[in-house]
Amino acid sequence: MPLRVAGSQIDLVVGDIQGNLGRIAEEMAWAESEGADVLLLPELAVTGYPPEDLVYRRDFVVASREAVEELAARSGRTTVVVGFVDWAEDSAADDAFSRRVANAAAVLAGGRLVGVYHKVLLPNYGVFDEDRTFTPGRRPDLVWEIAGVGCGVSICEDIWVADGPVARQAASGAQILLNINGSPFHRGKAREREAMLSERARQAGAPVVYVNLVGGQDELVFDGASLVVAADGTVVHRSPQFTEDRFLVEVPLAGEPVRPCCVAPLLEETEEIYRALEVGLGDYVEKNGFESVVVGLSGGIDSALTATVAVDALGPERVWGITMPARFSSEGSVADSKQLAANLGIRFDVLGIDGVFQAFLDSLAPVFSGTPFGVAEENLQARIRGAAY
Repeated sequence: MPLRVAGSQIDLVVGDIQGNLGRIAEEMAWAESEGADVLLLPELAVTGYPPEDLVYRRDFVVASREAVEELAARSGRTTVVVGFVDWAEDSAADDAFSRRVANAAAVLAGGRLVGVYHKVLLPNYGVFDEDRTFTPGRRPDLVWEIAGVGCGVSICEDIWVADGPVARQAASGAQILLNINGSPFHRGKAREREAMLSERARQAGAPVVYVNLVGGQDELVFDGASLVVAADGTVVHRSPQFTEDRFLVEVPLAGEPVRPCCVAPLLEETEEIYRALEVGLGDYVEKNGFESVVVGLSGGIDSALTATVAVDALGPERVWGITMPARFSSEGSVADSKQLAANLGIRFDVLGIDGVFQAFLDSLAPVFSGTPFGVAEENLQARIRGAAY
């Protein structure tokens, strides 16, 4: 029989363990009410991803573990797989405190912590530095029985390597592969992931459920696009990009009929990039507690696009456009900036800076007098005095 799998593609906050706990508990209650056999939540959902050097703090790791124990106490019939920071299996490591912790997935059910999986493959390229932060897990082949089905649990990078942990889990009897993620966006990443996951499912002869984080965190953006892939590589479910999503799918095991359902389309490349900018800016402002943003308007395309992204991310009432003309500014730059602000419905002010600029020149003139810079400046001033602007 198919396994009834729920996934919650949600936006979480690094360091806000109590806030994240509340969001996770809401998703658990929803999955329980829907009669799901298992619920998947993103990688390091409890702590937010990436926690970076917060894992150096003992109290942070303790709070992460305590949150998981509280979630375990709330668990019911629905098994929950949720990411958190755990103490490493080898807690006596003496190279650095950070190496005494693991990127972990907790398996919760029936009011208790059933088991824990530690991420085995730790990426150390691009935006990742997990090899510095965590100790790798030593049990890549762990399999849990959920509703009578053998389930392999893995975390993000563990599924990217063909002969990695998911292959070991399939060899150990896993009938379905459950993979939780904090996979950052880059152009074309969703299609790249999908091709990889289809290949992993075919190689293992088992369906794959892939749940990804969504939202922005500092310089990173997570695009969601969670997937359910049948054992033959067919995409059964795809969540939308750049938005929170819940899904509940009857996942067919190998040999069972495959019926795709609710496969959201992937965005066209330009729209995908625009949405990434919008989500990244919006979450950066919200998660850092800023009330509004100021955008310098030049009348050109760059500042126009920046202001438009800000308005789409935050609303016009939270965006303030300012143009700062000086002696080198054209009339068109001010007029175009004013028109842009009117089109977007944002506050607009003109702050002339020519006086400030001149004050700097006057203050620096004695220091640079007679130097190449000073001579060039004197020549520039002479031209300015002889020109109308």
